[in-house]
Amino acid sequence: MRITYPIVYLLLILALIVCTILARRSERPTRNAVAFLEAALIPPILGNLLIIVFSNKYIALTGHYLYYIGMDLAMAALVNFTNIYCKGIGKGKSRVKKKQKPTVMYILLTVDALQLIFNLFTGHAFSVTAIDLEGSVYFKMVPNWGQIFHRIIDYVVFGCVILIFILASKMTPKITRDRYTVILTTMIGAGLMFSYNIFFQYTIDRSVIGFAIFGLVIFYFAILYKPLRLLDRVLSIIVSNLSDAFYIFDPNGECVWANEQGCKLAGVAEGNYDAVVEGLMRIFGDSGDPNKHFEKIKVGEGDEARYYFIEENQVKDEKGQLDGSYLRIQDVTEGEHELRSRDEQIGQIKKEAFRDALTGVGNKAAYNAKISELNAMIEYGNCSFAVVMVDMNNLKHINDDYGHKAGDLYIKGCCHLICENFKHSPVFRIGGDEFVSILQGYDYENRIQIFENLRKDFIENYEKTEADAWERYSAAAGMAEKFPEDNSFESVFRRADEEMYADKKKFKEAYGTYR
Repeated sequence: MRITYPIVYLLLILALIVCTILARRSERPTRNAVAFLEAALIPPILGNLLIIVFSNKYIALTGHYLYYIGMDLAMAALVNFTNIYCKGIGKGKSRVKKKQKPTVMYILLTVDALQLIFNLFTGHAFSVTAIDLEGSVYFKMVPNWGQIFHRIIDYVVFGCVILIFILASKMTPKITRDRYTVILTTMIGAGLMFSYNIFFQYTIDRSVIGFAIFGLVIFYFAILYKPLRLLDRVLSIIVSNLSDAFYIFDPNGECVWANEQGCKLAGVAEGNYDAVVEGLMRIFGDSGDPNKHFEKIKVGEGDEARYYFIEENQVKDEKGQLDGSYLRIQDVTEGEHELRSRDEQIGQIKKEAFRDALTGVGNKAAYNAKISELNAMIEYGNCSFAVVMVDMNNLKHINDDYGHKAGDLYIKGCCHLICENFKHSPVFRIGGDEFVSILQGYDYENRIQIFENLRKDFIENYEKTEADAWERYSAAAGMAEKFPEDNSFESVFRRADEEMYADKKKFKEAYGTYR
């Protein structure tokens, strides 16, 4: 046994190291949690390896500490993985929408790890005694009350994780249920193996083998596995038009399969289904009507424009529960009228020249044209208008911490709030994080109320602490109206700009954040 088990443990450690590296290189959203779990399972196995191989008391004692404290680390990694992997389980009203942070479990495991470390000075948790095993000295653990506390904590945490996976296996649709069920079964098997070892007091702890196998199962289902059973439900639909792009999504909106044309359209390699949604968003955006099953969408302008017919439908099981959905995209450019009048082409080009590419509002060129128009009106007579200056908060933070794609979503979200409030007035993006709206007519007459509504919307969005950072839209805003003595647009703008900076100062004082 003292030869066989070290070889097994070494092979398992190497397998977990490989899984850790592959998980970190994966594109799956769970990659960091899986890599942490795979790495955290190594110390307990390494500790057992030291205990079995070496007859030196201090090396064996080090192995015992590695084992028990390593089990706390493994349990913390398992809790972290469960919190991420089982996020959003369920359907309909039972679906989990908020992130529930398992802080209590982390505290319990930290306390247990500390009391095990203090065993070095107090001896309250365990000691080791020398016995003969296969003709050489083997140091076996003798448990004290601290070891009982350690086992209780690990069992409580492990039991809570099992309960979460039981819920996941019951609440998720059939297409993803099998992965939760297999992980749950393997987890229970590892737990029973651990309990069996404690009950029968085996000299060599075999239970770490079960936990290592459990880690390998986690790697497969969280990184490599892709459910395919939904394909059977839609094969009859996709067979007739294989030239179209087809996509199949699970109930959470993640792509689980796409045909060759679908991968090509989304700009991803075949089999890289995790990147499909991002590729389609890059082409079509997210402005589709969720209530429409059929829709025609135009992408691009002028001679480069292409037209697509999009069909999207849900797939439900015999009980009416959502199993997933499929998306069919057909390129119908050739069937569209290719000739447009010269005037229409010129008008479209002009429109795009004054449109901000990211947000769809007026760009700096459109803004300058509007300024010229207003200055002419001021010169030839009195006119009434107000200027609202908006400068987003935290855009640099979003870009630095989450990337420019998240920053673009943040910009579009802030712009949407501005446009929703000033529905009757033009909105311009004049800088990376700066917007201006010029209020006239209805918006000018109701400017105070509408402006306060805008501020309220930004405050409420920023205080949604459960949302992702790029969805907590925040901006400083200032408004100024034209007075009779103003002889140019610029003088009104300066006052609005000063009001905006005063508002930004208040924001920084209140939240202590940075621009």
